[in-house]
Amino acid sequence: METPPKPNLPERAWLPFAWIIAASALAHLWCLGSVFFLDDGMSILKNEFIQSGQFWKAGPQAWTALVYIAESRIFGMSSPGFHAVNWLIHTSAACALFALARDFLGDRERWGVALFGALLFAVHPLGSEIPNYARTQDLAWATLFSLLAAWTFLRFLKKGGWTKLPACLLFIAGAALSKGPGVFHALMMTAAVGLASLTPQHHAFIRRRAWLLGGAAVLVIAAIWIFDALATFRGGMSKWSDPRIVGHAYTISRVFWEFVWRSVIPVSLSADHHIAETMIPPGAKFWQIPDTGAMWAAAGFLATAAFSVFLAFRKSTRIVGVCLFLYVASILFRVLFLVPEFMPEYRIYPGLPWFCLGAAVVLNAGLRKLTTIPPRIPAVVLLSVFILLSARRSFVWHSLDRLTADILQQYPTQARAIWELNDHDIDAKNWQAVIDRQNGMWPEVKRRFLAENQRLAPARELPTGHFALADVACAGDYAIAIAAKENPAAGLREMNRLEIYMHRLGLDPLAHAVHWSYFFYDKALILEMAGNDQAALELLQKEGLPDWGKFALKRIQKKLTDKAAGSR
Repeated sequence: METPPKPNLPERAWLPFAWIIAASALAHLWCLGSVFFLDDGMSILKNEFIQSGQFWKAGPQAWTALVYIAESRIFGMSSPGFHAVNWLIHTSAACALFALARDFLGDRERWGVALFGALLFAVHPLGSEIPNYARTQDLAWATLFSLLAAWTFLRFLKKGGWTKLPACLLFIAGAALSKGPGVFHALMMTAAVGLASLTPQHHAFIRRRAWLLGGAAVLVIAAIWIFDALATFRGGMSKWSDPRIVGHAYTISRVFWEFVWRSVIPVSLSADHHIAETMIPPGAKFWQIPDTGAMWAAAGFLATAAFSVFLAFRKSTRIVGVCLFLYVASILFRVLFLVPEFMPEYRIYPGLPWFCLGAAVVLNAGLRKLTTIPPRIPAVVLLSVFILLSARRSFVWHSLDRLTADILQQYPTQARAIWELNDHDIDAKNWQAVIDRQNGMWPEVKRRFLAENQRLAPARELPTGHFALADVACAGDYAIAIAAKENPAAGLREMNRLEIYMHRLGLDPLAHAVHWSYFFYDKALILEMAGNDQAALELLQKEGLPDWGKFALKRIQKKLTDKAAGSR
């Protein structure tokens, strides 16, 4: 019996990785000019764990916090430094995808497909938020560790070597400590790739070593339990009787298709998508709701997941089936994570490598059957277009004004864009810009928001909680600007008006503690301007103060301590 020939791989094994690095640099290295934005403040600039160096208190994001701490010590709070690390992680993930796909696919022709899939992922515009948005580093790490875990397990199945299993478990732990859902991505990728690569010899091995594999499974479950990675999952499972939770699931189903068409045609991208939530009227059955579009979206979502499993079971379509399953599953399991932000682009990132690999397989097969043109030519054209689109996205991130204008052009009701501009101008002490924006831009955004919700009712609703929070925050920013521009008494009068307005909106201090924490924080800053540090301290000591507010708390405590010491 003849031994089958080994795949004829290129002699220069480093060359594909060089191509991936070069393509990623052309597409995304412009991220070095990108600004900090939105959650970068809470996740990095004003993060208590990063400032104190106590990364272990970050729980399921301990690894990400540790890396943030190292970055802050090396680069300071410099946006180019943080974005450079994000770019390196993204590029490493593309290289890991190539290594995994190369071993998963096998022969010389498939080796070229693996390279195309990795290049497509490296330059895809839908993945451009990772290099440009610093706080997405947690999901970038989770994706990299998940790909490495799947690759290490695949190498174990193909070549043996027990040392690869501890490495696989280490990568799974890395994903779990990068971001809460990271453990699910790692387990899904490893399990899907592993099951697709099993041979009759592996089945016999499993029967002989069932005890050992069972022990490894116990270790994984123990790690999940210890790090409480299932907390959000359990919270989701316990609330399925709440119509709003079912509406969340329908909304995620609609969002999936938003990701699908942008994966194919990556346009209309945004740093802050504003997605209306599907509403479930009290007493309505889940299959009889006003939002018929959401029902069709959910049916198609589930049908696509089932179809991916069907393809994965057929040997001839197994690779495409695995890729489609992991792409769909990256959003499907999010139904159980009750996060009110429905469509940040980075959420599809763990599934994007599999979309790109599956697309490379399908495009290669299609081009070879339908045309005599070498696949390399259309591949180069497609990659060039994606590089230009990704580079263009990076330049949008270079200016906060340009970035928020881009958001408001696509979503005129997205109030957080105004809020973000206000916070930036307050940090810069540009008080007049805050005042002009509150008197000029804010009323129009609010009018459009109310009109849009009236148009969408009763099937859908733009997130009213987010808008109310932005309403409170922008009014508080306005009061701070008035206090600085005129005098603290004028600012406190604005805060009194805001307090009356919040009560009129029905914002209960207990049920809406986040809204009131912003109110107390802004009022405390104005009281500090007025020299009433003791009253400011009492407001900041109220329960529920966010971590980023503790910097002001410590500053005022120090001032009072210094005053007390000076009066002795």
